[in-house]
Amino acid sequence: MGALLDQKYEKLFALLDVNGDGVIAEDDFELMGARVLAAVGEKRTAPKGKEYADALMTYWRALRETADADGDGRIDKGEFSQALSQVSDHFDMLIAPLYRAGFRLGDRDDDGLVGKGDFVAVIAAIGVPEEEAGAAFDRLAEGGGQLTQDQLMTAAAQFYRDEDPVNSASHLLFGAL
Repeated sequence: MGALLDQKYEKLFALLDVNGDGVIAEDDFELMGARVLAAVGEKRTAPKGKEYADALMTYWRALRETADADGDGRIDKGEFSQALSQVSDHFDMLIAPLYRAGFRLGDRDDDGLVGKGDFVAVIAAIGVPEEEAGAAFDRLAEGGGQLTQDQLMTAAAQFYRDEDPVNSASHLLFGAL
């Protein structure tokens, strides 16, 4: 794994360690899910809320099964870095559903587009400063003022896999590295 992926994975680890205790555990995912759902005013029992919560826990289980080498239910930075590239190899099955569900949360009127305010609400709820979330939206939406699911999914896949420094929009999906 190259230096750019290392930086992106460090950023992602910091975001997933929601309670800041230096490890990722199921409670971090539960807390993140609650924050995101609250930010968009969606109940966990509503269809979009359930889809998001289920996808978030699927992501957690995939990470835990791949990364939790010592079986303690917690993933430290070393375990995370070693395992994330393996999980990323199964992006379409393990990671993409979470991003699609997050997109649908932001697509409040179900028109297939997410505006800047809704994107910022979701991304800020996972821990990215609002200013950085807004800048990420501007790069991803390519000046169109609306983000499509395809644009988000391309950026997400590139975030997990791409080491080309030219693709800054995807590298900065979760704010500055």
